[in-house]
Amino acid sequence: MALEVGIVGLPNSGKTTLFNALTSAGAEITAYASVSEKPNVGMATIADERLGRLAELVDARKVTPAAIRVVDVPGTGPQLLGNLRQVDAILAVLDGFSADARPDDDLETLELELLVADRDHVERRHERVAKEVKSGDAAVRAELEVLERLLDHLDVRLSIGDGRFDAVVVDDGVAFAGRFAIVGDRTVALVVVRA
Repeated sequence: MALEVGIVGLPNSGKTTLFNALTSAGAEITAYASVSEKPNVGMATIADERLGRLAELVDARKVTPAAIRVVDVPGTGPQLLGNLRQVDAILAVLDGFSADARPDDDLETLELELLVADRDHVERRHERVAKEVKSGDAAVRAELEVLERLLDHLDVRLSIGDGRFDAVVVDDGVAFAGRFAIVGDRTVALVVVRA
């Protein structure tokens, strides 16, 4: 299964242009901020000159380069986050080309949006688990405690992926924090698009 990377950015930041450059998919690019309902999906092959040399050494009949599945994630809010929960890494595209470009502000906006969405996601799960804790199940109680720690962490504007959150490992060896499809624990790479 290929690594999956989600491309995110504010409207008109150049994310679909970058998506097309990586995948040659030809996704529609508009001059205005439009939001598609479905993400653009394509494959980007990883060029590696060593692959050809290896194929020659072993007289390979077929050579298949590695590939990354790239998702141009549309929208903001719940729609954005639903798509991002499926990816392994995030590529945040920031506008560095327009006359009023402010990449630092755009990055702060994106980070805050992801943080708020993670908090909402954890809070909904916390509400469901809090109702179940009355059953007396120790695993449910342990999950509730982790969710409470996650909420405290997110309330002070700390991302789950910042290295300052220690997931609680319960008796069965499962780290609950990894179970919640938190967007903030994904690896994030930044791209500032310049003219």
